[in-house]
Amino acid sequence: MLPKRFDPSIEKKWQEEWRKKDLYRFDINDPRPVYSIDTPPPFTSGSLHLGHVYNHVWIDIVARYKRMTGWNVLLPQGFDCHGLPTELAVERNLNIRKQDRESFLKACEKWTEDAIERMKSQFDMLAYSTDWSLSYRTMSDEYKRVVQKTLLEFYKKGLLYRGKHPVLWCWKCGTALAKAEVGYIEREGSLYYIEVDVEGGKKTTIATTRPEMMPACVAVFVHPDDERYKDIVGKKATMPIFGQSVPIIADESVDREFGTGVVYLCTFGDEQDIKWQKKYNLPVVDLITPDGKLSEVAGDFSGETIEEGRRRIVKRLEELGRIKKVEKIKHNVLSHTERSSCQTPIELLPMEQWFIRVRDLLDEVTNAARTMNWYPPYMFGRLQDWSASMDWDWVISRQRVFGTPLPFWVCEKCGKIIPADEGELPVDPRGTVKKCSCGGTALGASDVCDCWVDSSITPLVISRWGKDNSFFEKTYPVTLRPQGYEIIRTWTFYTILRNLILTGKPCFRDLMVNGMVAGPDGKKMSKSLGNIITPEEVLSKYPADALRQWAAMGSLGEDYPFSWEECEHSNKFLTKLWNVSRFVEFMVRDYVEGPKPHLRATDRWIFSRLQGLISLIRENFDRYVFTIPVQELRGFVWHELADYYIEMVKHRLYKPEIYGEESKYAAQYTLLHVLSVILRLLAPVTPHITEEIYTSLFHKKSVHLQEFPDPDESLRDPRAEELGKILIDIISRIRVYKTDRGMPLNAEIGKILIEAPDPKAVEEIEEDIRGTGHISKISVQKGPNLKVSFP
Repeated sequence: MLPKRFDPSIEKKWQEEWRKKDLYRFDINDPRPVYSIDTPPPFTSGSLHLGHVYNHVWIDIVARYKRMTGWNVLLPQGFDCHGLPTELAVERNLNIRKQDRESFLKACEKWTEDAIERMKSQFDMLAYSTDWSLSYRTMSDEYKRVVQKTLLEFYKKGLLYRGKHPVLWCWKCGTALAKAEVGYIEREGSLYYIEVDVEGGKKTTIATTRPEMMPACVAVFVHPDDERYKDIVGKKATMPIFGQSVPIIADESVDREFGTGVVYLCTFGDEQDIKWQKKYNLPVVDLITPDGKLSEVAGDFSGETIEEGRRRIVKRLEELGRIKKVEKIKHNVLSHTERSSCQTPIELLPMEQWFIRVRDLLDEVTNAARTMNWYPPYMFGRLQDWSASMDWDWVISRQRVFGTPLPFWVCEKCGKIIPADEGELPVDPRGTVKKCSCGGTALGASDVCDCWVDSSITPLVISRWGKDNSFFEKTYPVTLRPQGYEIIRTWTFYTILRNLILTGKPCFRDLMVNGMVAGPDGKKMSKSLGNIITPEEVLSKYPADALRQWAAMGSLGEDYPFSWEECEHSNKFLTKLWNVSRFVEFMVRDYVEGPKPHLRATDRWIFSRLQGLISLIRENFDRYVFTIPVQELRGFVWHELADYYIEMVKHRLYKPEIYGEESKYAAQYTLLHVLSVILRLLAPVTPHITEEIYTSLFHKKSVHLQEFPDPDESLRDPRAEELGKILIDIISRIRVYKTDRGMPLNAEIGKILIEAPDPKAVEEIEEDIRGTGHISKISVQKGPNLKVSFP
């Protein structure tokens, strides 16, 4: 028997039981069709946040639903291990330096393994139904082998190259960045109006936010239609302090409304500078060093930080009388936005890096993405927009230690790239040499891969590409890619690109896209706002099944605030479900399953309503919508089952001597069958409580191994639904009458008069009106509208 109160401690019991029985183990030889899920591998920070909970509860609902609807679900959960935060944590907490590479890498791996164990425990607390035997780590030798194999394939296809090119460089983190790792932050700054000499005795004034870039100025630009400057186009301008003479060029890209309409090109202040430099074949001056200081090109200012160099150069310009005006402005500054702890303004430095060709493949990527089903559909537009904005190839190299090494050597003498042999993989070329065919020495690449190089092959890893062809054929393309919209431009884009090139096929059938989780105040969670809520904090107050309901109430593609109120409401629903189930269990203690009974109108009503609910839930689960099913399920249990049906059959259950044993049996039969369906409908969302109730009442194997309900068309009964509506209306009026007069709801009423457009309908449910409303006598007559009188 179920205890009187719902005890959340049952959750841990079932989590251990499911793992013990290996309930979620994937068997490739299972004859059912495979439904594969390419789960997002969280970075191994050591703790899941509510964004992970939100995303992975959605994934788990899908996995559980698909298993119950006849699919063989492949749900591997990986971990994204490499990254700068781990390196910083090891240096800070363990005091091990990168220079001792072998010890440093071992420390990073140990740190990451400890983090993974903590995160796996959190996943288990959520009842996340992954097969842990299929888990992967991007730092493992096997994973790095596959990553390096894909890079060798790209190199063979001429899609991977090394070259000097302006790269997005974070001097604070000491590494190149991909475009997807940067964004614009509005900052306060100054716009400096600087007078420069023009040949022929003329002068002009340029406007810039970066006077410290002046040593790298290689040209001045104006708009060709700007009448103010027609007479200086084609002449030379001389920079103060540094003295270089540069051409004045007219170009339509100049914004005439910015400052004076005269700007200078410095290598490199922004992406427009790169375009102009290439378009006009201008020289490149290396001004900013990788550690964020001014180079020897800056003369007296060399070695200064960017900020200090700016201050000192402005002061010198002021002394020379060259600063004509300074305006305080707010402007967007390109910054390292991917890491919230950095946010450093980005520099564009010409450096040797490794690239994957992207620009020539944009149409192929977009066309492949178009064949996929996007939920919600408008999220495809994000990928389209990102593709259209890409004007650089993908910088895949990072100047870090803990990462997948690039499997190449570069000859010092002739510059030839020597790829690793596939049999060597995984290989770490750092600090090693090979002999080049020219007789020179080839040095191992010192860089590691961008983390997106690792994670963009997850469909290949989980389907055992290049390792088990039979497994691959059954599991690729992946059925579902679930993820947040903020990484469409990275994880989605790069995954589609790389898998398409390597397999010739689009890698996903469906994409399920969620939004970001905000704090209870609707703002982005941050320490400064004090609105961070951790999963542990929630689970210390509420069961996981309540937190899972909160997650299920989010909408596709939309940001979603955490809500204590929703958790409280969800918890109350669990109590209501428990109490309903206890009532049913108690009322069927003498029930023996026999032939299907003759169902009364109320029984037919709830069965018919239930079929509509089943159809609605299936329809929405099939399109990855969980909000509507959870709302409707909770409403059905709370109102139609608890408030109405149970109240309308109590007289049949309590008084079989008056209403008949067959009537009692029909009510018991209905309660059991309806509850069985409800528990199976709820199982993907609230796995713990449904398991506890189902195994207690029905004494069968796990509810999660049962079939998900299908609507039974033979139980749809429009007439019964109409009768049910009338009955509910009448009972509600009787309750109001008693409440208004301070009468208990079980108080007897001698007589009522019911007027109705269809008196026969009322007569069909008269017994239920009398039994539920505690009415001794009912008179029925025809009337234009339903009316209940108490003569």
